[in-house]
Amino acid sequence: MIDTEIEPSRHDDVETNTPDTRFATPNAQPAASESEPPPQLAASSPLGREYRIGIVGCGPRGLYCLQSLADELQNCESLPPLAIVIFEPSDFPGAGNVYDPRQPRFLKMNFAAKHIDAWPRYDERCRRRLNLVDWLNHDGGCNTDPNSFVSRAAVGQYLHHCYQHVTKQLEQIANVSVLQEEVTSIGQLTEAWQVRTDRTLFNFDELLLTVGHGRWPEPPEKCVCETSAFIPTFPVSENLTQERIPSKCDVAIRGFGLTWIDATLALTEGREGEFHQSGQDWTYHPSGHEPACVYPFSRTGRPMLAKPDESLFNQPAELDDIWASGREAIEAIARPITAQTLSYELWPIITDTAASAINCSTDSSATTSETVQAWFKNWCDATMDADESLRAMKRSYNVATGHAKPDIAWALGAAWRNLYPALVQSVSYGGLASDPWPKFRNIASEMERIAFGPPAENVGKMLALIEQGIVNLQFISGSIEQKPSGSEELLFLKNAVKTHTVDRCIDAVLRSPKECTTLGPFQSLVDEKAVEHLPGAETLHIDNQGRPVKRIGNTPDGIAIIGRATEGCVLGNDTLSRTLHDHPQRWAAFVVKRIQNAEILK
Repeated sequence: MIDTEIEPSRHDDVETNTPDTRFATPNAQPAASESEPPPQLAASSPLGREYRIGIVGCGPRGLYCLQSLADELQNCESLPPLAIVIFEPSDFPGAGNVYDPRQPRFLKMNFAAKHIDAWPRYDERCRRRLNLVDWLNHDGGCNTDPNSFVSRAAVGQYLHHCYQHVTKQLEQIANVSVLQEEVTSIGQLTEAWQVRTDRTLFNFDELLLTVGHGRWPEPPEKCVCETSAFIPTFPVSENLTQERIPSKCDVAIRGFGLTWIDATLALTEGREGEFHQSGQDWTYHPSGHEPACVYPFSRTGRPMLAKPDESLFNQPAELDDIWASGREAIEAIARPITAQTLSYELWPIITDTAASAINCSTDSSATTSETVQAWFKNWCDATMDADESLRAMKRSYNVATGHAKPDIAWALGAAWRNLYPALVQSVSYGGLASDPWPKFRNIASEMERIAFGPPAENVGKMLALIEQGIVNLQFISGSIEQKPSGSEELLFLKNAVKTHTVDRCIDAVLRSPKECTTLGPFQSLVDEKAVEHLPGAETLHIDNQGRPVKRIGNTPDGIAIIGRATEGCVLGNDTLSRTLHDHPQRWAAFVVKRIQNAEILK
């Protein structure tokens, strides 16, 4: 682990409502009060010959776009004066909320350290830039196993370091300002985009939105969370304290995915409990500050399966050829992919690849594509009870740690992960017709559980808590109800046979990509009809440069959207990979062309 402290980036922290002009570019204006309309600012004014670029949101995706822009600009011989304004509410740009370096170290990645690299590897210049493992070994003072799953805090330190490197590079080319403010709305002017925060208005020639998950939901007041309100999981160090969730109380957790594990670890390891590993097995030693019992519940009861630890799991070299063959077959499918093509070409390629993988790994020929499809259908049709869910967790943990032979669940998850780059290329940007979207969405949702689950270590820890009796799965496919009792409302967990009163309920379900399109800046664009939803995907429709695609009316110039709000139109946004998508580079190259063609150069 990293022992060094990182100072937050310097941002203005203004507690009054007076306009902040320290970072404001010359055309920034105080935000109008709600009773008066915002001033209409001419695009050609106060900044004179500066070309203005706004970046709304600067987590990892915003960082990647800034880095691509910096490299493109450095390659230019002639540029006008540039002004870049970054809007990022969090304290650590580049990391954002999800990878905040201050979060507890027990919150782990589900992405092996060797895959995390903030830099694209396209020229000699990039060889001097460190990936995560090299940076941790060099600057972090620790020897990091490339196959390990490091803390999200460590990744946040790395990403923030990369952000600082990129902004220094940009400051040699442009006037760079950072505002620790949240953008509330965006409007289109004749030749500019107007960005509004609670305190200021800005006009930009070029605007990029990379908002991601957005700000974490505000927790309820303490007096409210003692009754019926759901308590958001993040940030755990603020929301899941003993003051909000007292020790010895019964706690329900809505959701059974990665965030459920984070919440459960915060209530146990985060309260000075200790996990110990002996061989394959984990045990837990309570501190006495834990809840009496934690009851996760979900619609299906199906767990996320353990992601294999590649340092423990021996995989035959022949698998590389199997994955390559599967990717080539997917890339050969004609676009757009219809419902018939999905059912009779694309999905069979995935299941056939999984069958080949398990046969190769077990020296058998017994598993067929049809066998895999039947297993997946049974998985999707099942609403699991406590015993079934526990068996699935144990089985996946044993396979992931090399203590059981590979099974169909492992093979299907491995096939999905290794074929995913080809899926991204084939499905993204309208590659999937509207009709097959419901089926594809269901497949992708289940494959999240099977392929992109937690590291095996975290599944082992959950099994230890179940063995200890701190986690109870008896309501795993149940539901929760609120019922009045005197002057307050009580929370009741229910399953088919019993009901149980709980003292608190934690919400461990994050905003969906569709819900992200209703966040402030996106909703204003939808209302103005500046952007449209991709039919079937139900998220924002963009091209491979991040530019909005419209079926009706003119496509607006000077704006791009990259990230979670486009999930579906672009497959796989929630990743730190620089190789899975190239739209940050495409966006940057397009922006530089627009800058070079701008009137202010002529």
